[in-house]
Amino acid sequence: MKKINVEFKPHGIKMDVDREQFALALKTWRLRSGLTQKQVGDRWGCSRYTIMNCETAKPVSWTQAYRVFACLAKELNEES
Repeated sequence: MKKINVEFKPHGIKMDVDREQFALALKTWRLRSGLTQKQVGDRWGCSRYTIMNCETAKPVSWTQAYRVFACLAKELNEES
C-alpha cells in the first residue's frame, strides 16, 4: 500500500491519502473476511455508506476517514 502522509499544522490536521489505494485495500480486506459493508460499518461504528464511499474512493470527512483507516490498520495487524 502507498505511504500515507499526515501533516499537523496550526490550522488543523491535513491528511494526504491516496484514496484509490486505500479503497482497494479496504475492499480487498472486506471481501477476504467475508463481510458486507453494513457488517464492517457496524463493527467499526460507522454507517455502511461511509464504507461504501471509502471503497469507491469518494470523499468522506477526515474524522470518518481516520476512523476507517485506524480500524483497517488494526484488522490487518491482527491478521499477521
